[in-house]
Amino acid sequence: MPVVYIQNKSIFDSDADVLVNSTNVKGVMGAGIAREFKRRFPEMFKDYKKACRKGDTRILAKFEVDLRDYKNPKLIICNIYDWKPHVWVERKNGKDFIILNFPTKIYWDLPSDYKIIEAGLKWIRNNLSFLSEKLGRKIKKIAIPQIGAGYGGLEWNTVKNLIEEYLGDLDVLVEVYLNYEKGRQEQKILVNNSKINIKSNQNKNIKSKPNLSDFGIS
Repeated sequence: MPVVYIQNKSIFDSDADVLVNSTNVKGVMGAGIAREFKRRFPEMFKDYKKACRKGDTRILAKFEVDLRDYKNPKLIICNIYDWKPHVWVERKNGKDFIILNFPTKIYWDLPSDYKIIEAGLKWIRNNLSFLSEKLGRKIKKIAIPQIGAGYGGLEWNTVKNLIEEYLGDLDVLVEVYLNYEKGRQEQKILVNNSKINIKSNQNKNIKSKPNLSDFGIS
C-alpha cells in the first residue's frame, strides 16, 4: 500500500491503530512531539521511563562521537546489534490503539543516524503480527512523524526513502505527518549547554540499561 503524506493536520487526530512517537532511551520526553505525547498520555510516559531504566527499550550499538566541532557533534554508527521500542496500549473514545515510542537517538543531545532509523523501520516491518496481537486486532493503519529529520538532524528525503523502502509495500496504510517546524536554534542551545562525557572518536558499546528524543515529526 503506498505511503500517504499528510500536511497541516495533527498526528493526534489520526484514527490509526499505531501512533509512532520519536523518543530516546533516556526516559526523557522534553521537546516537540514527544513532550506532547507525554502531556496527553501521562501513564504511558511513566511506563516508558520504567522501560528505559530496565533497558526494555534500547539501541545496542557500537558508535563514535566526533566532537572536534563541539557545537555540532557527529554521531558515527559502526554497527547496531539490537533496537527495541517501547510499546504501550492506550484507549481513546472507546477504542484501543498503540503508542510506539520509536528511539531515534542514543542520547537526546546527539544527532540521530540513518542506521538507527533503518533498524526501527525494519522492526516495525517484522513485528506487525506482534503489534496486532498486542492490540487485539489486525493493524491496518500506522501514523508516523518525520522521524529523525527534526532535532535528529537527518535529511528528510533520505528518511522518506527509508520509510517507503521498508513500509511502502505492506498491507497496512502508513500516514506520514509533515506539519513539523524545526526548532534548530533551541537545539543548538541544548547541545551547547549539555555535558557530553565522551571523548572525540572514542568507541562506545551501549548495553542498555543505557538509558536515547527527537523532536516530533521527528
